[in-house]
This record gives sequence, structure tokens and C-alpha cells, in this order.
Amino acid sequence: MALSALRDGNAAEEVAQESIARVVQALRDGRLRHLASLGAFARAIAQHVIVDTRRSQGRLVPLAGDETGTAAPGCDALANLVSAEETARLTAGLETLSASDREILHLSFYEGLTPRELARRLGQPGARLRKRKQRALQRLRLLLQSRGHESGRRPTQVQEVDNR
Repeated sequence: MALSALRDGNAAEEVAQESIARVVQALRDGRLRHLASLGAFARAIAQHVIVDTRRSQGRLVPLAGDETGTAAPGCDALANLVSAEETARLTAGLETLSASDREILHLSFYEGLTPRELARRLGQPGARLRKRKQRALQRLRLLLQSRGHESGRRPTQVQEVDNR
């Protein structure tokens, strides 16, 4: 199931291992009420792990520019210029955040940790970390918007052109 969903053998193996670990933990915690439904329970957990994996893969985007300095195939010069400008603004914005805010955002978006993994890694309650992450993102958003306005750009809105 994981291999057909992810099309990557290594990722599918990781999903299978994580799913098995979660099923075993659920059995230890007594969360399975009827042993006859173990198959459906395990499939549901595997589906959740697949979704988590897809989400984390989507978040794993480089924050720094390409080390080779070459454009990716299929990208045009304008897209690379805009991407480089946005990367520079994002990097500058991240540098203004506190070290703990940067760590939370780095672990969440760059390393792709789930909220549960983040809480485990940092040794703090998940609810607290979710709120801290939300606040760090809000501060970063405000910084990026204010810097966009200083340069005359409106970063979160697309300007409409009147062709009358």
C-alpha cells in the first residue's frame, strides 16, 4: 500500500516500520478494542503514516539557494530571480527570529518533523509547541509583509491588471 502511494521503496519501508511501531504501541496502550479488527486498524494507521509522509515530503524544500548555482531544468530566469529574492527575504526574516523560534521552524519545515516528533525531540508538550510554532510563523509573516511593503511590493496579494 505504501509503495503504490509513495512510489519510493525507501519511503515505503519507513512507512511500514513506523506503522508497525504505532500498531504495537496502540496494542500496548490498549487502544484496540476488538482484536478481530486488527487488520483494518493497521491499514488505517498505515494510511495516516502515508499522509504524514507525503506532508513532510512537501515541506522539505531548501531554504538556501542552490549550491551549484545552476538553474533547475524547466525553470526560466524570471522564476529563478524571484525565487532568489524570496529566499533572501526569508533568510533575513528567519535571522530576526529568536533561536528557539528558528529551531522549531527548522525542525518542522526543513526536517519535516510531525508535531508529536517535535514535542518528543524538544521535550515540551505538543500543544505548547504548536502554539509557539504558530506565533513564530505569524512573526515571520509580519516581518516578510513589512519588508515587502518597504520595497513597494505586496507579497501576499496579486495585483490585477485592468485591460479596458
